[in-house]
Amino acid sequence: MDGRNEKVKKYIQFNPLDLKEVKEKTLGSECIGGKAKGLIFAKIHLEDKKAQEEILKNVMIPESYFLATDVYQDFLEFNGIDKIIDEEPNNFKLIQQKILEGIFPEYVIKFLEKVVLIMDYPLAIRSSSLLEDSIKYSFAGKYFTTFIPNTGNIDKRLKQITSAIKQIYASTYGKNAVVYREKHNLSNEKMAVIIQQLFGKRRKEGFYPEVAGVGFSQNYRRFTERIRKEDGVVRIVFGLGTRSTGRGYARIFSLTNLSLRPEGNNPWEIAKYSQETFDMLDMDTGELKSYNINDRLDLIPFHRNFGKYASLYSTTENMLKDIPPVLTKLNQGEKIVFTFDNFPAFKPRFFRLMEFLFRYLEDLMGIAVDVEWAYEPEDPKFALVQVRPLTSYEEYSKVEIPKDIKKENIILAGDRMLTNGVLKNVRHIVYVDYEEYNKSSDKYEVAREVGRVNEKLSKERYILVGPGRWGSSNPNLGVPATYNEISNCGMLVELGIKTKNFMPELSYGTHFFADLDLDGILYMPVFDSIETNIINFDFFKNARRQPTENPAVWVIEGLFDAYLDGEKMRGVVVSKE
Repeated sequence: MDGRNEKVKKYIQFNPLDLKEVKEKTLGSECIGGKAKGLIFAKIHLEDKKAQEEILKNVMIPESYFLATDVYQDFLEFNGIDKIIDEEPNNFKLIQQKILEGIFPEYVIKFLEKVVLIMDYPLAIRSSSLLEDSIKYSFAGKYFTTFIPNTGNIDKRLKQITSAIKQIYASTYGKNAVVYREKHNLSNEKMAVIIQQLFGKRRKEGFYPEVAGVGFSQNYRRFTERIRKEDGVVRIVFGLGTRSTGRGYARIFSLTNLSLRPEGNNPWEIAKYSQETFDMLDMDTGELKSYNINDRLDLIPFHRNFGKYASLYSTTENMLKDIPPVLTKLNQGEKIVFTFDNFPAFKPRFFRLMEFLFRYLEDLMGIAVDVEWAYEPEDPKFALVQVRPLTSYEEYSKVEIPKDIKKENIILAGDRMLTNGVLKNVRHIVYVDYEEYNKSSDKYEVAREVGRVNEKLSKERYILVGPGRWGSSNPNLGVPATYNEISNCGMLVELGIKTKNFMPELSYGTHFFADLDLDGILYMPVFDSIETNIINFDFFKNARRQPTENPAVWVIEGLFDAYLDGEKMRGVVVSKE
């Protein structure tokens, strides 16, 4: 343990600006943030390792330039925004507006002019704040990352990059980031920026990598006890990696066994939980665009090995089929889904590389790691675009569910995606009724009411229960609540209601789960279609509850305990009254 502590200490003390090659690519002298530190720390060690390890032959870290935190401070002072922050520190909308309207000092413009001409390709503009990606706290998803085509004359390029940087600066005062900092008593945030080559290729009007995703060297939320935590997990998507960090559909590979999947082996379930929508940077408009692959068959010829990522699902036959060599139209009842079923056999080296990176980086940093990556299998080239500590996750020691719990007292029971945890003497359950939610004409307002209840219950840890995937951008899949609207709960239970198509996605690796892990929020999915699971609807309908402003949101009073046994993969919520 002492050895690991020494490695963590070495990583914490590492200052990338001590390196001449980094200093030469940085404007400012203060700090280039946690995200930049992780990336540079990994880069210098992987470059030294390349000569010894053949598996690293095709690994690259994209070219990057940096704006230090003192540039952010200069920008605020140059535009008088620092005075607004002093006088109206809670007027976040005004602060964001003034940041977006601001202009940069001349020395910043001159630096950016040089950068956009040297980096003559599309760019990813990433946040890298003082507090972001620390060992103790995760700001994953709280701040902004955006992409620009970096095309046209110098004036157009400058307009693109300055607008992108201002969006990142403004995200410092976004609601989710502010609530997160307040919850953890964090202050004095300053924002640095990474200007990074966007990895991928141009295909028609779009620029994107063929596949991208995230990876974790420790798998804290296993969907079956057959998976070993220490083997790690990869979450993979077609197109830009933006789809891998949100609660959209992605393929999850546990490195313990690449054939295991949370959905099981039913073709309908696999198709339902497989990606169809992907992201690209539109090089003509400069916008991040999302398309369903079934509407963009014209892009398939640009992907010689498309059938290694995608399958054809027939609804009439409930069957997954291989993609034919030429596919210009779909028959009735057919759709393309990205199952990645053929990917392990196509690129076994990719999984060996992920396994090596997990072991090497975790040993190097003395702590579990979280990486973001992009991959062009045909070249083959693999880009490591982010490396950071996997924020501290404190597991409970072994949890024993009391044997004397009466079945009639069990409100909820599940057996998927569990970690060890206990929550006792909870006084409130916030319950979103799936029938009321389903018929609601404004599902976003349901989420806003949950947020209002969350504020009222800020002094206690309550249990939050509701249909589908919470935090989804699609309200038909689940309650579209943001982090700040559920930040005070002690446990989240997602209900799978098969007849209404409300299904939790066991999406470990998303920013959503990073927040749950760090804040010690227990999580349990419960399905009405699984015999071993329990949803006691009679209890919810008959329990005493406080009125709210939305018929779908119920605040149930009582006294409740929750026990999650991650080893035996069993969890229960029980009423003690």
